[in-house]
Amino acid sequence: MRSIPFFRAIFLLLPLIGTSRALVLLPNSSSSSVDGTTTAEDDLLSTQDVSGDTECAAASAATSFFLSFVSYGNYTALPGDGDDSGGLVPPQVVSMSFAVANEANGVYTICAFPLGYLSGGNPGTWIDDPSWQACADRRDTDGKHRFTIATGAAFGLTDRYIAVNQTWFCHDDAGRLVAYTGIANGILNMSCADGGELGGYHVENCTSPDVELPVTLL
Repeated sequence: MRSIPFFRAIFLLLPLIGTSRALVLLPNSSSSSVDGTTTAEDDLLSTQDVSGDTECAAASAATSFFLSFVSYGNYTALPGDGDDSGGLVPPQVVSMSFAVANEANGVYTICAFPLGYLSGGNPGTWIDDPSWQACADRRDTDGKHRFTIATGAAFGLTDRYIAVNQTWFCHDDAGRLVAYTGIANGILNMSCADGGELGGYHVENCTSPDVELPVTLL
């Protein structure tokens, strides 16, 4: 379950997708319920149907989140491209993206979000914000119920601290549909490099090896 062609294709597009979403400062949050309804507008990285293992109660007791394709990007407008003369807006944006798999049910999802916001003023400056962000939701079914697997993540660049939480559902506990919520955290071993220029921005890119984080049920 470590290599899924669909997610490899998606992650080839993430540098462009994540940048375009962050540059227009779109909100990246949603709320959902057990029947699969959502209250936020769907977009390119929004809720998708998935065929997960809903007979996962026993596995959920000692599961892990497997993180892959971890990528941090710092996009800074090139000199002259972020001024008031029709240049790039905003002049800087910082983003994080990765795939996360729940080992209990085999479900993958994507996290891609800005790591803060641009302050007011001219020129604005980037304000780091390691608070929780919503990842893409996944819809699943046990054949009778439809439910949404909701995931969130937080990342602090200074100490490379990553945290992931998720709520998922299993239906093999005495025939009941049971919700599990778990959280995992750890430190990423990231290496950074000059990513060159992309769309008028200079890019610093940092990546991390895949990492498996034990989950604590809440």
